[in-house]
Amino acid sequence: MDKVGLTLGEGRTIRKCLWLSYKMRKRGGGVKFLGQQMPVLDAEMPFNPFVNRHVSISSNYELAKTLLLLPLFVFRVSVFILLLVVGLVLTKLALLGAREVLNAPLPLWRRKLLWPVRYLARCLLFFCGYHWIGVKGKPARKRDAPVLVCNHVTFVDPVYIFYKHLPVIVTAEENLNYPFMGTIISAMQPITIRRESQESRNKAAVEIRKRAKSLEWKNSLMIFPEGTTTNGKAMVSFKSGAFSSSSPVQPMVVRYPHVHLDPSWVADGPSAYALLFRLMTQFHNYMEIEYLPVMRPSKQENPRSFAERVRAEMARALNVVVTEHTFDDVSMVDAARGASSKLDLLEFGRFERLYRVTPKEAKRFFRKFRALDVQRNGVASEEDLADYLDLPSCEAVSKVYDLFDSKGCGYFNFRQYAAGLLFISRHERFREAAEAVFERLDRDGDGLLSSGDFSAGLTELVPGTSREQAKALWDRINAKQGRFVHRIELLTFLDRNPEYVAVFLFGAPGLLSNVKAETAILEPSSTDQKNFTGSTTDASPGPSV
Repeated sequence: MDKVGLTLGEGRTIRKCLWLSYKMRKRGGGVKFLGQQMPVLDAEMPFNPFVNRHVSISSNYELAKTLLLLPLFVFRVSVFILLLVVGLVLTKLALLGAREVLNAPLPLWRRKLLWPVRYLARCLLFFCGYHWIGVKGKPARKRDAPVLVCNHVTFVDPVYIFYKHLPVIVTAEENLNYPFMGTIISAMQPITIRRESQESRNKAAVEIRKRAKSLEWKNSLMIFPEGTTTNGKAMVSFKSGAFSSSSPVQPMVVRYPHVHLDPSWVADGPSAYALLFRLMTQFHNYMEIEYLPVMRPSKQENPRSFAERVRAEMARALNVVVTEHTFDDVSMVDAARGASSKLDLLEFGRFERLYRVTPKEAKRFFRKFRALDVQRNGVASEEDLADYLDLPSCEAVSKVYDLFDSKGCGYFNFRQYAAGLLFISRHERFREAAEAVFERLDRDGDGLLSSGDFSAGLTELVPGTSREQAKALWDRINAKQGRFVHRIELLTFLDRNPEYVAVFLFGAPGLLSNVKAETAILEPSSTDQKNFTGSTTDASPGPSV
C-alpha cells in the first residue's frame, strides 16, 4: 500500500471495501426490485480518457528548461503567427470567387493553390517542436480506401492530416467559426455536423456515403470516428457514420510518446493556449503515425459491427483498451467543471444501450448527487441518503441504499447512483407503482393531496417519519406553495425522483398487490454480467459489450 502512496487509513478503507465486496459476492452480489434484478456495476472506471494532468511545470528540470527556452518560445510564436497569416491569405486567394465551397468539389486549379498552405501546416508543426515525425506504413489511394479513420488526441492531429492528405473531413459546425483555422477548415470542404441535431447527423451520414463513392471528390474522406479527443489511453465509442458507406476503410493511428508533457487536448485538461505554450518550450516533441492495412466490410456486417472491428484493430495497434465512453461523457465533464463534487463518468455508450439515458437526464442526476455529496468527496453514505430524502434512517431507506451500493463498499458514487435511479425509473411497473403511491396518499379519493393527507399517508408508508421531515418533503413536492398537490404534480415529482417510489414500495410491500417489493441478494445473470460488470473490454474483434 505504501508503495503506491496510500495512507494507513486509506489502506484500511480499501481492505474493508474488498472484504465487503467478497461477502457480497459470496451472497450473490445482485439486488432485486419488483421482481427484476439490479445488475452489479463496477463502482469506478479504472481511468478517465478525458483527463490530462501532465501539463503543469512539476519539476525543477522542467522549470529550468522552460526559462531557458523562453527566448526560443518568443521566436517560435512570432513565426507561428506569421505562418498562420500567410496561410490565411493564400487560402482566401484559393477560395476567392468560389461558390458552394462546402457542397461541390473544388476544381483542380483551386486545389493546387492550396498546396503551399499544406507545407505551411508542416512548418507550423515544426515550430511546435515536431521536427521529425515517424511514419510507418503507407496511405492507400482513394480508389482502394475512400475513407481514412484516425484516433483523435489533440489539435496537432488534423494539422498533420491536412498537410499529408488535404482530405475532405467531417467536423463540428462550430469549428468553422474559429479565427484563422475556420477559413482553412472551410478549404478542406468539410461535412459539418451539429452534434445536438439528429437531423444534422442523418444528413452527414448521407453526405459521407455520397462523397465516399463519388469520383468527383478526388481526395479521401477523413473522419475521427470517436467524435472527440481523448488522452490516448483508450479507444472510446465510434460513431458508425464513417462506416455507413460500406466502402473500404484505412485505419490510421497517431501516438505521442512523451516523458514530461502529455500533448492531449481533452475536456478535463489545459486550454489550447496553455498546451501550445508548453509544446513550444520543449526541445523536441515526439509524434508517430502508423497506417494500418485497408479493412473491408463483410456482407454480413452492418456499419456498427464494422466500426467495432475497425476500432478493435486500432486499439491493438495502440495497445490500449476499448471503452463505451462517448461525446456525451465529455459534455458531462463540461457540465461538472467548477462543481465541488467528483464526477465519475457514466460510460454513456453502455448506459444508453441499457437504459436509453439522455445527457439532460444525466446532468439532472448529477445535480441531485451534488446535493447528496455533503462531504464533497465524490461518494455518499446511507446517512447522507436519508438526510437528502428527508426521511428517517429505516429499513426501507436501507434497501434503496443497497440498490446504489450494490458492491457493499459502505458508500456509492455518482455512477452507481445514476445506475440505480435508471434501474428504478425504467422498470416496466414504475408508472403503476407511482400511481399506487398517489392512491395511498389520496385518502379521500378526490385527486388532490392536502398537507394533512400527505403527512398521515407518509407515516404509513415510512413509519418513523417525523413531522418536520414530512413538512420538508411536502414543501419539496408542493413547489407552487398551493393548498393542494394535484395528482400530476406528485407523479411529476416521482418521475424526477424515482428513489422515493422504491422507498415507499419497500416501506409498504403490499402497495402493489401482486408483486412483493423485496430486496434479495441473487447471483447476477450472465447477460447482466456481460452488459454491466467491468468498465472496459479487451481490444478483440467484434462489438464490445
